[in-house]
Amino acid sequence: MPSDPLADARDLGDIYEAGLVWHCVCAVARLHVPDHLAGGPLSMRQLAAGVDVDQHSLFRVMRLLADHGLFTLDGDTAALADRGRLLCRQHPLSMWATFASVGPPDVAHALVDTLRTGEAAARHVLGADFWDYLAAHPQQQAVFDEQMRQQAEFQSLPCVPVLRWPTAGTIADVGGGTGTLLAAVLDASPGISGILVDQPHVLEEARRYLRDRDVADRCGLHAGDLFTPAPRADMYLLGRVLHDWADDDALRILDAVGRGAGDDARLRIFELLVPDDGRPHRSKMSDIAMLLLFGGGRERTETDFRDLLDRTGWRLDTIVACPGTMSVLEASRRPPGDRA
Repeated sequence: MPSDPLADARDLGDIYEAGLVWHCVCAVARLHVPDHLAGGPLSMRQLAAGVDVDQHSLFRVMRLLADHGLFTLDGDTAALADRGRLLCRQHPLSMWATFASVGPPDVAHALVDTLRTGEAAARHVLGADFWDYLAAHPQQQAVFDEQMRQQAEFQSLPCVPVLRWPTAGTIADVGGGTGTLLAAVLDASPGISGILVDQPHVLEEARRYLRDRDVADRCGLHAGDLFTPAPRADMYLLGRVLHDWADDDALRILDAVGRGAGDDARLRIFELLVPDDGRPHRSKMSDIAMLLLFGGGRERTETDFRDLLDRTGWRLDTIVACPGTMSVLEASRRPPGDRA
């Protein structure tokens, strides 16, 4: 039965308008508008003065976001709605950094250039590769690190209780950021020790986080990159790391982990899997974000991962579907004579 053209037009209009809403949420998050309202309602004059913006422009943005359940407006007075409270930095389920961090909202307008050249939109808009841009802007790096922590709490941490963890030995989290995932694993298995591998400036923040989580005495910090072998461990974690990289670099990362690993080592990869059967899935949205930020970065199918692992001396043993949209791919080392 043919679709209704008017209904299709309305649906396309909704898509268009969703993009405007997205940018409005990013703007109020970056201005800390929700934090200013966390203590209670404010007049628009007070709020605009507090975040140093034009009062009338702010009102128009707030009026739109009130339609989407983030704020309420009573005449000239604004207040937080329950949904808007998740944009406060101190909320236990805060999503502030997801909207405040430099990312797809800032570079998506250059997607046409990416489609023409295959190069990351971030490089075209920011004037540098994404990682180099963050390294040159410490404040943005800090917001991005917070975003990674928040995303790990939503995506990776729900996987920890459904996995069986060793009761002894060492687990190395390679490219583990500030240690959100590794701290949760150490909590889940008190008999193990951890090694967090990341860049020196990231480990400085990780040191504080692990201390606050009361696991610092069980977790060593190792300054390194993804392309050199990590310290010897019984199990390695790659939590939302490989999707940042093109296949050639992903192969280098997996090979580096393997070169540092013993023959009995195991590997757990936390990623969104693009369904092989083509059904709708949130991984496809993330895939476009990777395209915008990194060019060659991408979300992958089970078939893609199996090929990467086979080519670097790993064997895919099982895939664990976790709460939400995350999957964990569990792999082991192939016998020495069976490695590519």
